[in-house]
Amino acid sequence: MTNPNPNPTRTAHGQVEPGFEAVRECFETNLGEVEAGAAFAVFRHGRCVVDLWGGTADVSTGAPWTERTRAQIFSGSKGIVATTLLRLVDAGVLDLDRPVSWYWPEFAAHGKGAVTVGECVTYTGGLPAVTARTVDQELIGDARAMAAHLADQEPITQPRLIYGPFTMGWILEELCVRTTGQTLRDFFRQEIARPHALDVDWSAWTPREVAAVTYDDDFTSQYDRFNTSTDALAQAIWANPVPFPRGEVVWNAAGRRDAYIPAANVVGTARDIARMYGLIVEDLHRDDDSRGNIARRSTVRDALTLFVRQDDPTLGFPFAYGRGGFRLKGVPRTGVDGDMFGHDGGGGSAHFAWPGSGISLSYTPNRLLDIGNNDHRAGSLIRALKSSMHELESTAA
Repeated sequence: MTNPNPNPTRTAHGQVEPGFEAVRECFETNLGEVEAGAAFAVFRHGRCVVDLWGGTADVSTGAPWTERTRAQIFSGSKGIVATTLLRLVDAGVLDLDRPVSWYWPEFAAHGKGAVTVGECVTYTGGLPAVTARTVDQELIGDARAMAAHLADQEPITQPRLIYGPFTMGWILEELCVRTTGQTLRDFFRQEIARPHALDVDWSAWTPREVAAVTYDDDFTSQYDRFNTSTDALAQAIWANPVPFPRGEVVWNAAGRRDAYIPAANVVGTARDIARMYGLIVEDLHRDDDSRGNIARRSTVRDALTLFVRQDDPTLGFPFAYGRGGFRLKGVPRTGVDGDMFGHDGGGGSAHFAWPGSGISLSYTPNRLLDIGNNDHRAGSLIRALKSSMHELESTAA
């Protein structure tokens, strides 16, 4: 195919299998119109059918996005946490229905004795934020200190679901340390990343390895309403601290590169994040219930069983979570992606699997756009992917 855009940083590198050409065209359109740099990968029944990258990995230096460039995925990290939890549950280390205080007695303080592991990873445990003290950009990198603050505060009892950007990671980190003696990061490395050669990890990293994040005031302005809100809970969730403050892009700063924030600063290649979700799909499709790549079929099914679906009162749109912490369709619908699970990330990244179709995917941009600015990048790629699959199925039929 002739590339209509002669700028090499706007060209899509990589490959797509026959039948997925529309995905490449969409990716190149996005590169030419809105991206800084990005990657998009799709696996189908364990085989890579789309592996694309392009654009600029660092707008300050002009460094190109390469085949091995990793990207920060922000709340997409919660899908990595949920995958690690899947392994912990399958190994019998944690039980979704057991109170957190069973493993962590101090957590029972202030009426939290009955809050379960499953409630904490589905944002129904009443701990969407640290409410009792001011948190700065440095403190969020001390996972165990943040867990101790959460253990020593009262839960929010209503509404049932309140999403927060950081807390589920700190809680799971403490649970992992107390039950295995390892950090969540080290357990993921040992049990999942290394056995499957996944280029997915938390800090630390260098600028040459990971794409530099870029965003503007249009992106950061979406948090202004929380800074000035009279709602103390909204302020605590989204302004204590603000995830993406104005001024310096903190996520590119040296101190943040060395920080460990379980629910927010995973980096990886789109290829390996998509492959990780593909491993879970393979486990779900196994003929027996012996342990697969990450977990037994029954463990995966239980983790994906709907636990809660409701509008988040602060953000104002529907959330749905399976019992094990994976995000499901906020609004149920049929189709090739109707059984979707995974987790998206702030600024536009998307990381999901469609088990019934055998699909797993990951989209990793480094230019962050807010939802209100009509960020259609991931949506356009997913629509092109769905269209390609319909064409292939029609041809096969």
